Amino acid sequence: MTPPTGPGRRRFLRLATAGLLCAAALTGCVGTGGDAPGDDSRATGSGAPGLRVGVAPNVVLDAVTSGLRTDGALAAAAGPVTFTELRGPDEIRTRLTSGSVDVLTLPANIAANLHNRGVDVRVLGVVDGPSDVLLGPASKPASWSSLRGATVHVPFKGDVNDVVFRRLAERNGLKPGEDLTIVHHPALPDLLTAVGSGRAEYALLPEHQATLAAGAAARAGAPRRPVLDLGGEWRRTTGQTGYPTYAIGVRGAYADRHPALMKEVDRALRASAKTAPAPPREATAGIAGRTEVPPATVADLLERLSPGYRPASAARAELDALFRELATAAPALLGGRVPDAGLYAAPPA
Repeated sequence: MTPPTGPGRRRFLRLATAGLLCAAALTGCVGTGGDAPGDDSRATGSGAPGLRVGVAPNVVLDAVTSGLRTDGALAAAAGPVTFTELRGPDEIRTRLTSGSVDVLTLPANIAANLHNRGVDVRVLGVVDGPSDVLLGPASKPASWSSLRGATVHVPFKGDVNDVVFRRLAERNGLKPGEDLTIVHHPALPDLLTAVGSGRAEYALLPEHQATLAAGAAARAGAPRRPVLDLGGEWRRTTGQTGYPTYAIGVRGAYADRHPALMKEVDRALRASAKTAPAPPREATAGIAGRTEVPPATVADLLERLSPGYRPASAARAELDALFRELATAAPALLGGRVPDAGLYAAPPA
């Protein structure tokens, strides 16, 4: 059996690619010139400021933030709550610097990078659940030792998960380039095709894309299964309790102007996260429609990944540990250094 062709193949690549663009490293494309500051004096007819939320089209990120779409108390405090889809680092930067989004999902390292480059963004909290998965042959054992002599396909050379994977391999007795070969893919569609056709024996992919790719490989007669979970291996190897690669960010000017509303946003995110692992049917259908992932796959993924949300104050130590690792291995991912305390939003009063 072969991978999908024609419209089916295009749909598979489009679905699998959605939400991953934000995982690319933000290097050399950040600046504040030419962007007008946002107008935080705006008000709706009710006098409320309104809340504009940007979310990457990813199952976990959508699930954790989906409650913001229906939370009555938040809407009463904020006025109209509107949503926009974020599809890459450039769009994140542009919307933040132009003030056209107030709260958004973004990779934690991109938040740090933007902050270090003078962009007005703070981390409100972190999203638990997103993590890259190493897919491998279903017939082989799931362990680091099984990778000795293997070729691992990885998207986006120099990205956070590429850096962390190589660091973890070294800590588990494998030297990339000697004990295992890493092949980098500059574009995701090529890697997804390689996995779906069975040409890529091992591949590092984020969820939900890993599940979709594994399904395509199974249909091609080359079944793949999760061999290692990068977040789990990070926690096991470093002793950290979390792998906070994704954050909820807020424009600093908006947070300063509306501290009471920030408390409502934090409350609504906590409430939303409680139902994210098993959302009601209508919420699952909404997530499926926005991410273009089948509802049954959405439900299975959320149950398995058990996504959550924690305020920055609860995840600060874990973020600092990740940033210190990146500052040593790939400082450009952070804009040159571990960010200072100004990156973190003040805890809700």
